[in-house]
Amino acid sequence: MGFVNPVPGDDVLACFYTGDYAYFQAEGEQQRIEARSLKYKVARLRYLDLLNRDLVSRFASFGATLVERLTGKTITFTLGVPLMLPKDSRILDYGYGTGLWLLSMQLLGWSQLTGYDIASNAQRGEELASRGIQVIPPGGLPDLPGASFDCVRLEHVFEHLADPLQSLRSLYRLLRPGGLLLMTFPTIYPWLGMADLAASPFVDYLHFPIHLAHHSVESAWRLVRDAGFEKIASRITARELFMTLAARRPANGES
Repeated sequence: MGFVNPVPGDDVLACFYTGDYAYFQAEGEQQRIEARSLKYKVARLRYLDLLNRDLVSRFASFGATLVERLTGKTITFTLGVPLMLPKDSRILDYGYGTGLWLLSMQLLGWSQLTGYDIASNAQRGEELASRGIQVIPPGGLPDLPGASFDCVRLEHVFEHLADPLQSLRSLYRLLRPGGLLLMTFPTIYPWLGMADLAASPFVDYLHFPIHLAHHSVESAWRLVRDAGFEKIASRITARELFMTLAARRPANGES
């Protein structure tokens, strides 16, 4: 695990995420392209066998796996798993950024979508709210009742958290028993020796000091388990060497 030490204070972190931060910028009508893309169609099938063990699910997942291998890409849990959930599932996108994923899912028919992000992304939050997506104000998660969601998604958010364990514990409370935690984030695996780092094709993924931590498989699962979740699966993406993982809050509500 690599990390920034000491962790910057809130006043310093706020300087990194101003209104012109690239991942807060609107995507125009890109959500329509995403929602109708082959990527989404394949992603919907890729993890059917993760939660359903019937023959049809296995066959569909096998076909999507072949597409993955032929394209040299990895379908992340944060993309694939929500697409197999019922369309009335209560899904929280924790750190929605551009809002592209929420808008794409809305176009595909998911009706109980919620977004949460920091104060400097308020303009994007207003846009999402105007389109019928529930937006939780900054600092508002503790006010929500427990078991509010069936699924919580963190797409390139985990590496930005100053206190990842505390954040995971708060998300554990918000998930119903049996609810899903899905995350994708950079790992330590693209790292090279200092002499070679500047020439690395992965150097842009490091983003120090904005990325406060880069996890190994072991460090990520240790935090997830310490927060009370149980493991489903994890993968390292083929091209970027990101980690994508799926965990659940135990069905009996106990860790």
